[in-house]
Amino acid sequence: MSTQQLLRVTGELVKVGEVQPGIQPRESLPSKTRRILFLLAASIALMMTGYGIVLPVFAKRLGELGSGVAALGLMSMGFAFAQLLLSPFMGSFADRFGRKPLILIALAGEVVANSTFVLAHSTSLYIAVRVFQGAITAGLLPAVMGVVADTVPERQRARWMGIVMGSYGAGFIFGPALGGFLFDHWGFVAPFGVSAALALVALILAFVMVPETLSASVHAQKQNPGAGRRGLFATLPRPMYLFATLLLLDFIATFGFAFIEPQMMFYMYNQLFLSPTQLGIIVGGYGLAMLVGQASLGQLSDRYGRKPLIVLGLLLSFMLYPGLIFIHQFGLIFVVAAVAGTGGALVSPALSAAYLDIAEAEHRSQVMGIRGSSAALGAVMGPMLVAVVSLWTTPQGIFAISGGVTLVAVFLALVVLKGRARSDMLPANEEFKAAPLDDGGLQEPELVNG
Repeated sequence: MSTQQLLRVTGELVKVGEVQPGIQPRESLPSKTRRILFLLAASIALMMTGYGIVLPVFAKRLGELGSGVAALGLMSMGFAFAQLLLSPFMGSFADRFGRKPLILIALAGEVVANSTFVLAHSTSLYIAVRVFQGAITAGLLPAVMGVVADTVPERQRARWMGIVMGSYGAGFIFGPALGGFLFDHWGFVAPFGVSAALALVALILAFVMVPETLSASVHAQKQNPGAGRRGLFATLPRPMYLFATLLLLDFIATFGFAFIEPQMMFYMYNQLFLSPTQLGIIVGGYGLAMLVGQASLGQLSDRYGRKPLIVLGLLLSFMLYPGLIFIHQFGLIFVVAAVAGTGGALVSPALSAAYLDIAEAEHRSQVMGIRGSSAALGAVMGPMLVAVVSLWTTPQGIFAISGGVTLVAVFLALVVLKGRARSDMLPANEEFKAAPLDDGGLQEPELVNG
């Protein structure tokens, strides 16, 4: 009797007999699960709105303090380096002790960081706070991905991944434009103060209304006591070449934008003569495209496979770089940013779901933490290299380098990733743990408050 893979909304992986033709799993999640995911998305959206508010402010504030591209690059690099070091450990923590503590720690850290930015009056302190911010939020993405994996069946995973992760884009819709407006009218204190207040609201919302979802993963781990004693390499997803390819794609996707970000901010201010409000609108357009795209298009990789969506998304993201080289009008740059945001909206859910497709149940957050480290490495290397490259090339040259690197990622995805179907992402001999089935209905997920 062949074995089929089922993932119940409780997060338990089960073995059942061969499914008879014509019997399909239910498409909708229980209302309790949907409510949890939407609450989590709302908390993240509030936090990222605060982050978006301060994004266009950093370059102007550092300029007031007498610093430039190098200082902004160090801020970005310090944030990413902290996440590079801590993401895998935070992911393992979320697998062992729960998703909710990591989410609350990250939100509380945002409150502290943005409050400290108000009091900072030196470039070195700005850099130090950004490093702290990167460290304290390193567990957020692995924990959030763990919640989705705990509660959503594999056949719907990219769809809900897109909805939850779209909340990251939601923070960039009004955040950057509002941040530029606040800075232009009331100085740097207003954006940071509003950002801290939004993070505090998100913290309260998550603490009161988002429950712990780890119970299913804990159950799976208890069924396999030896798993906790396995080495890191033994817990990595198989096949290894596929996992390594996904990590490299994440690295390149992050590196491409991180490499141009410090230069792009000053390029738009000093050579295109855009205002902070205009820059905020451009970044907001990118975020709007990410939000709408992930919420409405994230499910496409559930239907057509991870590979086509990853390739198409990378191609659309690539359009940002020639756009910056050849376009100088504010309105057209806004359009190009929206196209690139749509590309990111296609890539992110498909890549996230691809990792979870091949990850063992008890190591999901750890795998997503390793993914976070790969992306953070790209975010570290980008600002580090641009600080050197900007000394001997033009902004257009920097944009061209990122475009070339992104095309390498497109080629890599075309060559290494296989086929169109989701099943092509899974090893043929994948093993799953047994758990009892009920009378055929899908139950509400067992959730632990606190």
